[in-house]
Amino acid sequence: MKEQLVLGEIHAAKNAIADAEGDLAQLLSEVQVASRAEKTTISEAMQNAFHKLRAAREHLVALEKLTRGEDP
Repeated sequence: MKEQLVLGEIHAAKNAIADAEGDLAQLLSEVQVASRAEKTTISEAMQNAFHKLRAAREHLVALEKLTRGEDP
């Protein structure tokens, strides 16, 4: 993989992590003031944000392996 492509992928993964962290921060503030019924809906959104964060982090790990010449 060419260096510019890898750098672009790293940048995209970092943006995805930042987006997921922002989503989680917003949801955490909403949970603090939400009613019990609202917390069910918020919990689903938090789970989705967490999955986005995990996927982006796994993508970064794979990219790091590529830069070291390892199989992802």
